[in-house]
Formats: sequence, structure tokens, C-alpha cells
Amino acid sequence: MKLDQPQVNIISQTFEQDEQGNYKYAYELDNGQRADQEGRVQPGAEPETGSIDVQGSYAFLADDGNTYSVSYRANEGGYQPEADFLPVAPSQIPEYAQLRQEHPELFWAETQQ
Repeated sequence: MKLDQPQVNIISQTFEQDEQGNYKYAYELDNGQRADQEGRVQPGAEPETGSIDVQGSYAFLADDGNTYSVSYRANEGGYQPEADFLPVAPSQIPEYAQLRQEHPELFWAETQQ
């Protein structure tokens, strides 16, 4: 089998992890791709429960010649990316705001952040 993709070389690569499970890594490739991420363990109330609070970023060179970068956070609130090229969510419609006021129990996850 012949691959038509050019070979990509690693410019730099790091990884660290401590005894609690917290970690940090980063890498950069010669094709313009790079990424870094840090994860912090958030212990739960019971043994073997909890979560990991993650934040990081990545960038890549697209076919249009532009480099696109994304910063993100991921935790119990979900994956939350930020980038200039991502679409922006519309503002709240009045019906949604009214629903939040009348039934706050439906939106408990938003108050956990």
C-alpha cells in the first residue's frame, strides 16, 4: 500500500504526570499543527469518583493556507471551545428566558459551573 501523505516530523513533544493523575502535554509538528493540554483531577465525595478539569489549545494549517487556533476547557459543564472562526450562538429568545424563570430546576447544570 502506498501512502500519498507527506511524512510529518515532530518538532517538540512533552508529557508530565504526577501521582494524583494531574497531567500536562504539548507537541508541535513541522506541518503547523500544535497542541497543548493540562488536566487537573477534581476529587469526588466518594472514593474513585470525581472528574478532571481540562484546558488546552490546538492549531492546524488548513487547506486554505490559514492557521486556525482553538482554546478550550472541558469539565463537568462539557466541552467549551473558543475561537474567532467558530459561529456565535444566538442570544436568548424571550421564551427561553421565561422558561428559566418559571422552571429553574431544569437548568441546574448551568449553576454548577
